[in-house]
Order: sequence, then C-alpha cells, then structure tokens
Amino acid sequence: MSNQRLAITLMIAQAALFATETAMVHQIGPQASIMQLTLFRGLAGLAIVAILARHIGGVGWRIIKTDQLPLQLLRGFVSLAYLWVMMFSFGQLPFADATAISYTQAAYIAGFSTLILHERVTALRWTAALIGCVGAVLIVRPAFLDWNTAYLVALFGTSLNGLAFVLNKFLQRPGGDSELTTMFFVNAVPVVCNLPVLVTSPLPPPEVWPWLSGVLLFGPVGMYLGIVALRHANASTLGPYTFLRLAMAVVAGMVIFQEMPDFLGLLGVALILLSCFVSVIRKPAAAGIRRPAFGLKIRYRWAQLNRGVWLRKPWREA
Repeated sequence: MSNQRLAITLMIAQAALFATETAMVHQIGPQASIMQLTLFRGLAGLAIVAILARHIGGVGWRIIKTDQLPLQLLRGFVSLAYLWVMMFSFGQLPFADATAISYTQAAYIAGFSTLILHERVTALRWTAALIGCVGAVLIVRPAFLDWNTAYLVALFGTSLNGLAFVLNKFLQRPGGDSELTTMFFVNAVPVVCNLPVLVTSPLPPPEVWPWLSGVLLFGPVGMYLGIVALRHANASTLGPYTFLRLAMAVVAGMVIFQEMPDFLGLLGVALILLSCFVSVIRKPAAAGIRRPAFGLKIRYRWAQLNRGVWLRKPWREA
C-alpha cells in the first residue's frame, strides 16, 4: 500500500470514528460540560499514548522528550483555543450556521500548508476544498440571516483548527517528533488546562457514562489516526477528507434512522466525495517529466547555441 493510500485510509477511519463520537456526544447533551468532555478525552488520549509507548518498540516515557517543546505547547494551546471559541460560537449562532462555518477548515488547511509547510497547493487542491465547502453548505444549509461579530469569531476559530491540523504535519517533518510525542502533547495541554472542572462541576450522572465511550475511545483513537495519516501524505491533500464526517452522518441517518435526505442533501454528499477524489488527482506531466529550474534550462539552451548541437535535456527522464 502506498503512503498516500495509507493516509487516505486512516482519514476515512478517522471520519467514521469522529462521526460516531459526535453522535454519542449529542446523546449526552447538557448533562456534561464541554470542559468535562475535553478533560475525559484528553485523559483517554494520554492512556492510549502510555499503552502504545509501552508495547511499540519499548520507547516508554522517552516519548515526552522533544526538541520542539515551544511548538508542541503552541499546538496544544491552539487546539484548546479552538475548542473554547467554538463553544462560544455554537452558543451564540444558529446551529446550522456554526456547523457550516466549522467545515471551512479545508480552505484554511490549504492556506496554512502553503505558508508553513511550503507545500505546492495546486489549483486542483484549492478546487477540491471549494467543492467540499459547497457540499457541506448544501447539507447543513445555513441561513446567515443576522450577521454579527460572532460569525467573525467562528471563522477565526475554524482557522485555529486548520492551523492545528497543519502543525501536526510540521511537527512530524523529517528529524522532528514521532506520532506518539505529538499525540502526548496534543492531549496533555487540554488536560492541564481543564483540570479545574473537577472541582467546579459535579461528575456526569451514571446514565451518561455509557455514552462517554465515544469520548474515551472513538475520539482519541480517531485523533491518533489523523496524526499518523499526516506523516504519510501532504496536509493539503488530506484537507478535503475532513468533510467525510458530515457525509457519513447523512448516510448513517439513512441507514439507522431511515431519515432520507432531499436532493440538495444528496448532492452535498456527492460533492464531498468528489472533493476527496479531486484532491488526489495528479497532473499527467508530473509522472514522466521533472521540470528543471529556470536557470538550468537557460544554461543548456545557451550551450546548444554555442556548440551548434542538440544536447539531450538532462532533466527529462529516460
């Protein structure tokens, strides 16, 4: 299996796990606060790190050693800030509007991939992000009737989520940290920052605990799969796959609850699948010809004129 295919498989699995987690959190509702859920999710994530660190290569607690501590802490605080901003957004905006804005993440991923990772984000990948955004809007169908500053806050929060996604890739660049080290700090920062909730809020009632398995298992495992996926493919390529959770929710509604979406909903699902396909398309020229640097091309053209012979282009593969 190629690296990119492995990454795509992991992103699809992540989408399924996150969709399951979201449905179970919806069942919990207001019986547990967002800070409690974040704390439980972080603790479960640290437990997964401890288990994997013990059984994979015997690395033990050496995983917390990093030469990128400031960047790891920044990644953790970016995620925490995103969570808090989204809490505000979903409390102040209509649910459909806040949800639609949260799915603009793929566009931010493409932008940050260019600025931070220096990836060459092609027109096809920008198109894929746009197609996915349109598909999400068709499914959610926001109203955007009463535009106010809360919408700007939501857009800012979504940019933080895109930044966190790209930082996961940056932290794992060659010579960087492992997936487990990144996973450790991604969970450790929210745990430390949400510890006060143990004192300020009572524990959720017993009838809620069965639904917490979504937060304790599916969420952390999905997070780890996403971190691993970014080691094997470009962030801008995987960005549109963040829409799959929404498409899977629609399909689950059809299969489990017999909730048939209308034409626009089905069209939105089709556009999300199309965006995932478009993001992995490669230009045919890239397979056979390696483009030379501009200066190299000029030098060989000048040599052809001086010698009167046609030199074989050294950049063209046999």
